[in-house]
Amino acid sequence: MGLMDKIKESAKNTDEKAGDYIDKSKIDSKIRDEQRAIEKLTAELGAKALGALKNSEEINADLFKEIYEKILACEDRIKSFEEEKAAIVAKSA
Repeated sequence: MGLMDKIKESAKNTDEKAGDYIDKSKIDSKIRDEQRAIEKLTAELGAKALGALKNSEEINADLFKEIYEKILACEDRIKSFEEEKAAIVAKSA
């Protein structure tokens, strides 16, 4: 392998690592977005519970079902993003 081949190979590896870093950063951003969504939904859930308690309403699962399902969907997306990130890490190792 000549010097030019080594330089080309090195440049290619550097480019791949930079691309992987960018991909991981994008995934991290998506995970943070989902975590913030969960925080907002949790606050909404708490506000609903507090409102029901203040109004002496019965608290049951139906009151929270829609919000809870949204939280579960966020958690599923986070898991998917983490798997995607792990695949990138494994590929670049």
